[in-house]
Amino acid sequence: MQNPAEPGIFGAMNHGFAEASLDDWLLFWGSDDWAAGPEVLTQVIASLERAASQGTTPDLLVCRARYVDAASGALARATVFQPAGVLNTALFRRALWLGSTPPHQATLFGPGARRHLASFASDFRLSADLDYFLQLSRHPGLRVECLDLELVHMSDAGVSGQQSQRRLQEVRSAYRRAFAWRWWFPFVTRYIRRLASLFGRR
Repeated sequence: MQNPAEPGIFGAMNHGFAEASLDDWLLFWGSDDWAAGPEVLTQVIASLERAASQGTTPDLLVCRARYVDAASGALARATVFQPAGVLNTALFRRALWLGSTPPHQATLFGPGARRHLASFASDFRLSADLDYFLQLSRHPGLRVECLDLELVHMSDAGVSGQQSQRRLQEVRSAYRRAFAWRWWFPFVTRYIRRLASLFGRR
């Protein structure tokens, strides 16, 4: 699949949504994303099987991710949505309101999520994933499980990092669509979190 920041990637991901069977789980990685370890996918599958056996299958399964410096190959900033546990609709939306966003490369999209919202918005080029999560949080009855597992390593050399102005505009638009005039609060807290993570803080 294409790099997640390239034009058309969310169209390609929408194609994945459309082609998936009703009971499929989807994980979207680009050419510069790779598994954080040899057993991480096995651990994810085990977690989903355990939840299914208990009748607690989530709509989204969100893991941790880490950026990698494209020049040196060194591990860089970690991205964590929320601590391990289960979130309902209200808690999921609250986390988004506070500026936290699931990294889509570390998020498995389950049948339940796709029943609520079956595609990314076509008018977002770089931030359709943020918009998807915000719009999904409007639906009652969500179950989002956060797993304490570093699933994926991602290069920091993507186009989204080079198109900062466009990305900022799209992030603002996504928050305005979700929160109207209050968009500025999650927008500000989002980037405060980003700055804090550069210094090893959550």
